[in-house]
Amino acid sequence: MAAFFFEGYNFLEYHLKRIAGVFMKVQFNNKLEERLVRGTLKVQKLLIYRIIQRTLLLIFPFALFGSFIKIIQTIVLGKEGFLTDVFPTFNNDYIYRLIENIANALYNLSLGWVSVIAIFGAAKYTAKYYHRDDQLAGITAISSLLIMDYAYSKVQPFSFHPNILGMRGLLFAIVSGMIIGWIFKKFSRPAPNLEKGQPTTGILERTFISLKPIIISLIIAIIFSTLINVTYYSEAPGNFINALSTEYTSSNNWTQLGKTLIFSIYTLIMSFFGWSGTYSALGMEKMDVLSTINLNYALQKHTAWNAPNPFTSSTLYHAFATFGGTGSILGLIIAILIVSKDKDFQTVARWAMIPSVFNISSGVITGIPVLFNVIFLIPFLLAPLANMLMAAIAITLHLMPPSVYPVPVGTPGPLIAFIGTNGSWQALGFSILAIIISVYIYIPFVKMAAKVKLLDNPGIEEGEV
Repeated sequence: MAAFFFEGYNFLEYHLKRIAGVFMKVQFNNKLEERLVRGTLKVQKLLIYRIIQRTLLLIFPFALFGSFIKIIQTIVLGKEGFLTDVFPTFNNDYIYRLIENIANALYNLSLGWVSVIAIFGAAKYTAKYYHRDDQLAGITAISSLLIMDYAYSKVQPFSFHPNILGMRGLLFAIVSGMIIGWIFKKFSRPAPNLEKGQPTTGILERTFISLKPIIISLIIAIIFSTLINVTYYSEAPGNFINALSTEYTSSNNWTQLGKTLIFSIYTLIMSFFGWSGTYSALGMEKMDVLSTINLNYALQKHTAWNAPNPFTSSTLYHAFATFGGTGSILGLIIAILIVSKDKDFQTVARWAMIPSVFNISSGVITGIPVLFNVIFLIPFLLAPLANMLMAAIAITLHLMPPSVYPVPVGTPGPLIAFIGTNGSWQALGFSILAIIISVYIYIPFVKMAAKVKLLDNPGIEEGEV
């Protein structure tokens, strides 16, 4: 099983000759850039990496469509949304409720179910590489995920855990899909004509060839279903981390800063690998103790200046690190529009711009893709952290007040600090500066990503891993 995750060098030998020829024509600005590109190309040779990239491109249209629905669902129709006050007489109307129900259904079956599509793609591409029945592998993977995610409840007899089916369950879905594809490799044989790229004509024959891995996969799914339900209802996943981030307090400002930076880094890393972090890009998690103290202070003093806890998740992470979504993705989109000549990058950036303005980044992070992409790991971490440190310095020097007031869900990134400080123009100015910093951080990596794509683009291998 371990060899599976590092397989891929031999089957790309023919492809590497083409890369070597193109590599001589690519100009690099410095040795560091050349080393990063070479290192990325080595990682892209791995079978697991190519499966992940193809899977992310597969879910991109559903993630993009779901991101637009999320805007309607959360920002326009949500009771705490940014634009809800525009329709003050519409909230109790029958038409409003009908639109809300339609939006919820569309979101749940698009962006809310991307992990279902991801596990299908991961299993399909893995089985296809080993010349096994990729269609049955994908269908088996979907069934397995739904079994594992099924919620045993007397109140709702037919329901699922939504976090595992959505973007937060992406890593779990991809890994599970590859394991199911590997099970098909171990416990079945190639279907007739499949190695020649020809479909088999006997459906029953294909079924019986793959029957053993199907049964094994479903049995494993049932076992995992029990474990997931036990841990889910005890709130075991992430419970300790979330408790530390919300309940731990300190009167020392530098300790507050260190804590916020640590949990921000944790959130960024987990989000980069398709898992759930501590902080949300939309700021919907529980308000911590320090943020509550800041709000009470502001309500009593009628000002955000000199709030007692200047370095919380509200004042730093949500106010300056989530422009465009986790990873300051708005900076990436602007950088692509400015410097990239790649048509695919430009298309994705234009389509994803509107959702990213409202901090919904699912379209661009799957369409470029950013997730699991070695080139974008550095700016994905560096841009938000640089913005947070810039904001911390500005607050320390009393150049702007901290963001302490509640901000509606889905507020555009540049306006979060402005609203959170009750209209501080200094905060708005530093927000614009944060966008500029993010763009400049992302620009060199956008150029490197274009060069990597020129040398080796997994997306052009249609029908193959």
